[in-house]
Amino acid sequence: MRAVMERAVEECIAHVTTGGLPFVGVVVDQGGVVSEFGVNRVHETGDPSAHAEIVAMRDAMVSHGIQSLAGTALLATGEPCGLCYRFAIDHRVDAIHVAVDRDAVADFGFDYRGSYPALEITDELRAGLLRHLPVERGAEPFTRYLHNYTLHGR
Repeated sequence: MRAVMERAVEECIAHVTTGGLPFVGVVVDQGGVVSEFGVNRVHETGDPSAHAEIVAMRDAMVSHGIQSLAGTALLATGEPCGLCYRFAIDHRVDAIHVAVDRDAVADFGFDYRGSYPALEITDELRAGLLRHLPVERGAEPFTRYLHNYTLHGR
């Protein structure tokens, strides 16, 4: 699983380099990767729900013709927002592994902690799903994004 998270971080760095947001999600099961490495496509598509994690979960369901993600885990470069947690819970993802937690993500300017209560994501619910999976370059997409934003205003 660590190797997949490392690859997700590399995909995320590449996405940030082209002006994207620093989030990538991917769905895995016992057999390996079952979705694309989803990137945040909100700006590209105008779809406010096209968060990286939801893009990956939708891809897993569509490409495998399933409605439930039971037996899978979601890997995310940054801890998901309330919307993405709710989507994962409603589609029965077993666990959510993150390279960077919500507090660190907030330090980089993405403070969506207020979205959890609105979508009934309690601390207990998060604790039951969340697994921290730190990787060596885990914070790099966020530092690069912040640098790009500071330099170029994007």
